[in-house]
Amino acid sequence: MKGKKFATAALAALILGTSVGSLAACGGPSELVYWCFDADMAKQVTDYYDTEERNLGYDIKVEVVPLDQMLSRLDNAFRSGKNLPDVVSLEAETFKKYIDGQLLENLDDMKDLTSDMYSYTVEGATGEDGHLYALATNVTPGVFAYRRSMAKAIWGNDDPEFVQTKFDSWENFIASARELAAFTGEANEYPDGIKVISSYMDIGKVFCGSREEGWVSSEGKLVIDSALTDGEYSMMEVARILKDEDLSHETTSGDGTWFSDISGNQVFGYFQATWGLNTNLKNNCTNSSGGSSDGDWAIIEGPAPYFEGGTYHAVINGTKYLEEAKDFVKFFSTDETYMKNWAKEHGDFMNNKTYMQDLVNDESANNAFLGGQNPYSIFIAAADKINGKIITEYDSELNGYFEAWATNYAEGKSSASTIEMAVKEFKNMVSASGLSIQVD
Repeated sequence: MKGKKFATAALAALILGTSVGSLAACGGPSELVYWCFDADMAKQVTDYYDTEERNLGYDIKVEVVPLDQMLSRLDNAFRSGKNLPDVVSLEAETFKKYIDGQLLENLDDMKDLTSDMYSYTVEGATGEDGHLYALATNVTPGVFAYRRSMAKAIWGNDDPEFVQTKFDSWENFIASARELAAFTGEANEYPDGIKVISSYMDIGKVFCGSREEGWVSSEGKLVIDSALTDGEYSMMEVARILKDEDLSHETTSGDGTWFSDISGNQVFGYFQATWGLNTNLKNNCTNSSGGSSDGDWAIIEGPAPYFEGGTYHAVINGTKYLEEAKDFVKFFSTDETYMKNWAKEHGDFMNNKTYMQDLVNDESANNAFLGGQNPYSIFIAAADKINGKIITEYDSELNGYFEAWATNYAEGKSSASTIEMAVKEFKNMVSASGLSIQVD
């Protein structure tokens, strides 16, 4: 689950979990405190863990802390040593900064539980000291979601296997984008053509998530993967083509038009992680006039494998309720009933290869929003290609910095009139950021 950038303001409120069961016997906890960054996580606790049937014998206090507040609140609590939770959920992009035995309990005695998990999540939760500091409950490969009706209109075929051939590389992505832009339809139903995506800089998360090299070398030096800057179909050049040829709707990710394009008739597709299919697309597929794209979508792997987000559960060092906290983490990363049911109910992709493979041929996992497509074979294929070695604690900042200068290059700003100038300004931004990274 992503730290949902586009979630509603309602998540800003703290949600307290309901009390279940009697207080623990003498010596046990009376209340386990769990901080999470999403209302869905609170629902998972009340629906699957803190239930009458399970009869924990103690209460769980769930606090939903929006992701933009989570880090500062956790940092303050670590500094003061007060008001810390027992268990905390952290997003993949920011989790690395806390992998430290002084802050988190190591979970080495749970390593045997990771054999059927995606290896990149285990690598990401392992510190330089070799200790395991968290377990990931879900996996968030990225896909390309597209409109079936548009594919059918222009190519006469909306089948995912066929559409993937039109978008299986950045070269084919651009070629298909040009076909879409030139298409008006037999009845002129697309008078201005079709835009391949809403925001051209949505390609940034794909390029950044599919790099071979992470932002920081083992020596602590800044590294810029060649896929971002070199060649005709680098991130910089693809952005500029999309901009120069007016192939996107030129919105900003998460703004009003970006959302309204989901239910509209101008945009062909969206790059989305697994969680975004529900949170962003399904939740915004019907407009105020009743127009809807519900059921008109399908997904493919697209031009490159990438990932966005992911939820890790960690135990705070020094908790009074260590075993109870570990049981909590174990449940949300291994329980078969929870993981399969949550996946089917919410279209999520959980961190267990066997359980997710079981859903590939499970008709109850077919997704009505995706026109009845079962998404799990696509999710699995995408997840198998994720390179977890590129994850660093600086990804959120550096991805944003690079996307800013790629945008400036695409828009022909004088400070970024060449890729070399844009890269130089990017490096200057990193140098001025105060991040502990050496910049050549």
